[in-house]
Amino acid sequence: MICALLLGREGSSGFPGKNIYPVLGRPLAAYPMMVALSCPSVEQLYVSTDSPALKEIGLALGALIIERPDHLASKQALGEHAYVHGYHVIRDRLAAEGKTLELLVLLFANAATVTPQIIEEGIAALRANPAADSAVTVSSYNMWSPLRARKINADGLLDPFVPFETFGDPKTMNCDRDSQGDVWFADMGLSIVRPRNLDHLESGLLPQKWMGRKILPLKQWGGLDVDEPWQIPAVEAWLQAHEVDKLFKVQRIKWAQYYDSERTVISALALNSESTVLDIGDDPGGLGIALRERFGVKSYTAMVADEISANEVKAINPDAALIISKSVDLPSKMDKAYDLVAALQVEDTPDFLEKTIPAAFQRVKVGGSLIFGMRLTEKPTVKDKAISYQPVLCGKGEVEQRAYVVRNTHEVLDALQKLGAARVYGYGYSGNPSSTAKTPFKMVCFTVFAITRSTGERAGETQFELQLPKQLLKRL
Repeated sequence: MICALLLGREGSSGFPGKNIYPVLGRPLAAYPMMVALSCPSVEQLYVSTDSPALKEIGLALGALIIERPDHLASKQALGEHAYVHGYHVIRDRLAAEGKTLELLVLLFANAATVTPQIIEEGIAALRANPAADSAVTVSSYNMWSPLRARKINADGLLDPFVPFETFGDPKTMNCDRDSQGDVWFADMGLSIVRPRNLDHLESGLLPQKWMGRKILPLKQWGGLDVDEPWQIPAVEAWLQAHEVDKLFKVQRIKWAQYYDSERTVISALALNSESTVLDIGDDPGGLGIALRERFGVKSYTAMVADEISANEVKAINPDAALIISKSVDLPSKMDKAYDLVAALQVEDTPDFLEKTIPAAFQRVKVGGSLIFGMRLTEKPTVKDKAISYQPVLCGKGEVEQRAYVVRNTHEVLDALQKLGAARVYGYGYSGNPSSTAKTPFKMVCFTVFAITRSTGERAGETQFELQLPKQLLKRL
């Protein structure tokens, strides 16, 4: 059996809170956790920590928690000893189930530069090389060659950190950073080890003795573990370059992360600190943070399908109120009306226009609004995922084909008029479908609507304000 073990502790003097620092809308530690869980060869993820926040994140994603003892959670404690402790816990649990550990994937909460592909590559390499002790990610940093390293002596002057003679004849050396060949650093993104390494830690090669002595390199570029705030942009660039951010839905938590169409429509609603918001969309938790940042909204409720989703919301937005339900049409659980009901990024769900929108509109206060997005076309609606779909990675390497719904503009407007709203405001722009979508459409209109509940004075009269491409409105 192959398991993964991630380490992370609560305290950090150099960069407090680094393990849960937001990176592309998710806590830093969530990335190595999710990557490990997406690997077909990894059967279980364990998180060893003393941090309540890391425990919440791990549990929300499906990890098992190992309580890290106090003596292994101090600033002086070594990661190698925490790995050995976690290994012993895993080994003993598996033994009780009649199972044995083949390999252990070692991760750090502050090291997100790892992909599912390189984990699978490392596992394959170790299976093909039984004599090897480990496979670890390495990145080439020739600009940090040991030849360039210095230390400050007692007189305040620079000396070579390592005597030049260590590298051969100093007369053959020069200032060219590549003169000594490529310099590979274990970048802490990943160590896949055999259990024997942790059984005999004292035999391992310094400084990371868990790697053993016969170490296979898994070459990549730009890998690093985060110890300083200035490293965060480098990690974000790495995740985007390797498209790790596309493997999983990125939680949007900042106002600037929302699309221009979403910001335009929401800004037209005059939200303030007294506004009440119900979020039934696909950014639960994050939208509340963004609305608080931009408009000072304090009262935010997210509707989620299960306890796992609820834990994930609480991990990023502890102030959010929660409703656990799979349907918005539940009066007994939702007897409150809201100034704003948001249904963003759920337009591909079944019967969204026919059932979800009318039910959600019933949760809107008089004078309040429902906002949602849709893809529009002047052509006939396509909802059949056999014709128009988008592949989505759901974890453990499983890919689900989800419908990529594109609706006829007039069909949508006719349905919205039947709601009896006072106002329908739509803002949209034309663009190419997602690069991962398989659809017959070459262009679609990405549109966000806000429909406002009538105050009763002009019930039945719907005012349309549409900022959409002209070709979509030819028959209006």
